[in-house]
Amino acid sequence: MARHPAELLRLIAKHYPLVSAMCRENRRFASDAELESFCLSFLESGASAAMLVGRLKDVGVVSQTTGDWAPPPFLRLFLGEIEQRHSLASPGVVRGWIEKLAGLADRLEPLAARGPRPGLDEDGEILAVLDEITDTLSSISATVAGNCDRIGAEVSRYRVEEDVRQMGLRLTRLIDLHANYLEPVLRLIDIGGDFHSVSERTAASCGVLAAGPDSSVRFAAATVARDVVWLRRGTLRRAHEANRELGPLCEAAARESSIARGVNRALDAIANGNWEALALDSNLQVVIAPDGALISGRAAGAFMITAIAYREEPPPLLDADDPSLMDLPWSAATLLQELENQAEVPDLLEWICEHVGRDVADMPAGLMHDLIEAAPDSFAAGEMHRSYAFAELDLDARVWAWRGQAHV
Repeated sequence: MARHPAELLRLIAKHYPLVSAMCRENRRFASDAELESFCLSFLESGASAAMLVGRLKDVGVVSQTTGDWAPPPFLRLFLGEIEQRHSLASPGVVRGWIEKLAGLADRLEPLAARGPRPGLDEDGEILAVLDEITDTLSSISATVAGNCDRIGAEVSRYRVEEDVRQMGLRLTRLIDLHANYLEPVLRLIDIGGDFHSVSERTAASCGVLAAGPDSSVRFAAATVARDVVWLRRGTLRRAHEANRELGPLCEAAARESSIARGVNRALDAIANGNWEALALDSNLQVVIAPDGALISGRAAGAFMITAIAYREEPPPLLDADDPSLMDLPWSAATLLQELENQAEVPDLLEWICEHVGRDVADMPAGLMHDLIEAAPDSFAAGEMHRSYAFAELDLDARVWAWRGQAHV
């Protein structure tokens, strides 16, 4: 059926939020019921979604070209061009306003150095520059605040979104806003940025004029000086609030994306039988604790699930030799039980080395420290030092003795 352009434009104007959301999110609808459900959220209570859907089809707002109902490409392009003027102002726009403010500050500084001259043209020129500075500051503040409001609205829509695909699209949009808009704008308006330095110059010139004799210039300069401080503070506060709301979302998205990439690579390696890439011999950590499991239960469980799922192509053995028994490592508790059976040990560290070996000095010295800390009344430190030989180095330490009678 032939469609008149005026009807299309009239329907778009009447239901602009609905049509704009369809085009912006690239929505596709498999049935009339799905399309009516989407339209209901944009209609007032009591309005007929079925009637609106029929009208959208008749006028051509949605068409069925590949089996699903969706806005035609020309309409998405048309609305995209219209919404460009309502989109976020780029950091370049904010920088342009700041550069204009810098030019006004350059004009104001020599006028402030001369001071107002009532009855002369300089007085009117100062007032004109001050008025233009106020307008420029208001434009910068309104631009940043409006964009922060739009970012807040995008975050709110993301948090209430339930459709997984739309959540991904909205999150991609938020990441783009943070990287390409919010961070560059913060660098411009934050302390140390161009906006801060220009506003400081402007406030200084206004302070000089406000200290002059009573005149219209004095009152106007005092007002502009207050506006500079207030608008700069408000603009920076709004930008930081938006960053505090948007930044954690982007960090979480980046972290989850890294985890997802790692998991997908691991699953691909398992599916392709590339067990070497998983490095199971190093990732299945052995727990050195006498009362704990030999292998982390979480790691072993994950490994067994993987092995059962791919039992037809089992992973290679970690070692070709037959597994051998491993002695339980010594602990301060087991050594203390051994000491309980002895009346006296004149050299505690030497006695510990006989039990645990002399490969490295760290373990015997650490066990001796734990023993003394566990039963301080049962040990006595001698006055002499001696050198204890180990595989890689010698350890010079004070001789400690065990006195079993101390706790009888």
